[in-house]
Amino acid sequence: MISLSLKTLASITNGKLYGINFFIDTIVIDTKKIIPGCLFIALIGHKFDGHIFIKDAIKNGCSAIISEKDIRDHNISYIVVQNTSIALGQIASYVRKITNPKILAITGSCGKTSVKEMTASILREKGNTIATIKNFNNNIGVSLTLLQLTKKHKYGVIELGASQPGEISYTSNISQPEVILINNIHYAHLTGFKSLLGVSKAKSEIFSGIKSNGTVIINLDSHHLSQWKKNIREKNILYFSIKKKNIAIFFLLILIFIYMVHLLRCIHHVEK
Repeated sequence: MISLSLKTLASITNGKLYGINFFIDTIVIDTKKIIPGCLFIALIGHKFDGHIFIKDAIKNGCSAIISEKDIRDHNISYIVVQNTSIALGQIASYVRKITNPKILAITGSCGKTSVKEMTASILREKGNTIATIKNFNNNIGVSLTLLQLTKKHKYGVIELGASQPGEISYTSNISQPEVILINNIHYAHLTGFKSLLGVSKAKSEIFSGIKSNGTVIINLDSHHLSQWKKNIREKNILYFSIKKKNIAIFFLLILIFIYMVHLLRCIHHVEK
């Protein structure tokens, strides 16, 4: 992660800084991963509250806290924000903008992680590349991945998953990808999406964060494809298909990845 001052972090998160201003270069959300000098963000989830671990975080060596509560009794620099989870995303989005790598975002009902690993492997041949760890593809996982970016990274491959509407829109907007891929649409997470149409709409949320000159790669075999077209008509579009073309199209996905790598390299070269 790039080094940021607590004053800057307070500004990014619309928070208020209490205590001494200094620079940090590591942010953690798990007290088991605390290292000396890091900043701990006390996240609140459905079944946990990170604020109860603040004492442990300080004991383990953290130097600052982002909290939703006043913790002046702990004698440590801290930033009070309205929502710590949103604050994490705001910091991640800021780091993404400052470091400015070329980001490729991937979503789909299945196969995301495998495609992510293949794509990252290709891009690593051309420059420093960061990728989503395992399948940590929710709003927290995507934010933590983006926080690892430095100015040495040329590329980022970010997997975007969801179990309910709105999640991919959020992670796409903090990732701001230059290239997006919707791998496929199948019946998955129907508890949150209710129907295949719901799944399709959720995956199409990835369009919301793509940059204006971005490239979209989509599967022609996807359900409800016609509903996506209005969102991508001004983008560069690449299609691949197994069912709707002859057998040679089966290999088009490989060609797409080659083109994608070439595109990112060209963009990087032009900007240099």
